This record gives sequence, structure tokens and C-alpha cells, in this order.
Amino acid sequence: MPLPKRSIEPVHVARSVYQQDELQSVELETVTNTTLTNIIRQLSSLSKHAEDVFGELARDVGNIGDRANSLQARIDRLAIKVTQLDSTVEEVPLTDITRKKAFKSAKVFDQQIFSRATMPAPMMDTYAQCDKPPPLDKLNVYRDDGKDGLKFYTDPNYFFELWRQEMLKDTERVMHDKGKKLNRPRQEGGAGGAAGRGNKKQKTKIRVPHNTREQQRQRALVHGETLMPNNVIYRTPNSMVNEEAGYGNMGVYDTRPPQS
Repeated sequence: MPLPKRSIEPVHVARSVYQQDELQSVELETVTNTTLTNIIRQLSSLSKHAEDVFGELARDVGNIGDRANSLQARIDRLAIKVTQLDSTVEEVPLTDITRKKAFKSAKVFDQQIFSRATMPAPMMDTYAQCDKPPPLDKLNVYRDDGKDGLKFYTDPNYFFELWRQEMLKDTERVMHDKGKKLNRPRQEGGAGGAAGRGNKKQKTKIRVPHNTREQQRQRALVHGETLMPNNVIYRTPNSMVNEEAGYGNMGVYDTRPPQS
């Protein structure tokens, strides 16, 4: 639910409580005076909020200036060290590099930025106007489980505790999975595992070599062409005449060697 950070009051400038005798005498003058008074109050509330806004801006600008000055000082110190370093004169051995500790940043990150201590002043005023929770903590002495009774009504740390429990569950699950991998039995890597891998290699299907001639033959058959069967010697008319004339398989007109 969105909450207004700053609200100008009074909202209804002409709304007020009038006495009956005042309205009978000068009704219009009474309403006018009340409206002007409430407008002056609105201007006062506006000036107060403007002062608060500029105060927050001044604090933010001061924090940014402090951070910029700290960064500039670090840059100046680094520039001095870089100018004083001469690699041609001083040689740093590898043993000295390994002996030095790793760099560790000393930067402190902001934490609990949504706590009551960092709450803006207008929000603190709105928070102070809220109704207080019932004093259920006074009944803690009658509880046997040791829990705070007020937390059943309101608990600001509920979402943080819920997130923390989820993170702990994820960490325990990761550690459990790592433990199962480390404690896994090694029977798969023994003789049985080797035999299983051998059977797997034996069952591997060998790829058939690429045969272009067979592919062309299948395409020709699809188009309806007639092909001569394999392992059949083609005999030309000249070879037939030579055989009849007695020249044998190697005729005068047929100089090609027989096909195997």
C-alpha cells in the first residue's frame, strides 16, 4: 500500500466547525475568515515540507561530497605510488609476490537502510500517528512455548526470517548433493563398469560408408531407367565376330581388356 511521504494540511480549507450564533450573524464573513486561515496554514505546512526537502538534499550532497573527497585522496595516493615505482631499477622477485597477502577491500556497505533509524522525519511523524498494537506481550508470562505473543499480531522481521530460512534450505540442499557425489560407490568404475563400457562399445552401430554409385543407381531406377546387372561382361558386336573368326577373346577390333 503506497503511503504519502508529505501531505499538506489542512486539506479542506473551507471545512470547519461553526457555532450556530456565528452563522446567524455574519455567515459569509465567518466562512471567508475560516478559509483564509486554513490557506495560511497550508502555506505554513508547505514551507515546512520545503525546508525538510532541502535539508535532505543538503545531507545527500554532503555524503556524496565526502565520498568524492575520499575517492580523490585514494587516487592521489595511488598516483604518488605509481610515479615512484620504477620497474627498470627495482625488480620484484616472484617469491615476494606470493608472500604478500591478497587485497581485501575495507569498504563498509550500508545495511538496514529501511530501519527506524534511517526513516525520514515525515515518515516518522506518520508512524507516530498510527495506532499502537495491543499489548499482547504482557501475556508472554502465561505462554508455555516461549514465543512472543506480539509477533502473532505484527512481526517486522517476518520476511527477513522467511528469506533466511529459504537460503538455509538451499545451502543444505547443495551441501547434501555434494556429499552424495563424494560418497558415491566406485563399483561403476571397477571391472563391472569396464565390462559395461565394453558392451556399450560393442553395441555401437558402425556407420555405413558412403557409396555414390549405389545412390545413382537407385535414382535411375526411380526414374524408370533400365540398368545392366552387376558382374556381367558386356559383349560388343565386334567381339562376337572375333570369337566366331577364331581370334579368341582379344579380337582385332576389340582392344579393351576384359572386365573382371
